[in-house]
Amino acid sequence: MIKLPPFTTPSGPGLPGGSSQNLVENIQDTFTRMFNEVNARQLEADRKIEEFATSTEKDVHGTMIAMQQADLSLRLFMQVRAKLTSAYQEIMRTQM
Repeated sequence: MIKLPPFTTPSGPGLPGGSSQNLVENIQDTFTRMFNEVNARQLEADRKIEEFATSTEKDVHGTMIAMQQADLSLRLFMQVRAKLTSAYQEIMRTQM
């Protein structure tokens, strides 16, 4: 399962709690961690498929579960990416 860090109050210039650079780094770290977890699930599913194809012991349930977990984590990751992209575009459209 993709684990997100606890929500923190955004901080920036003029806001208590830090700078906007810290917020950007936090978002980058979270996104990188999510990407790595999705990649690990994909690799695990690939390993299970290869094991299923070559092994004499067929673990159909384990293979299907690994494939579904990989699929769901990828879908979630793509939805989060789409929301972040949409939020970024909305921020860029706002006028100061």
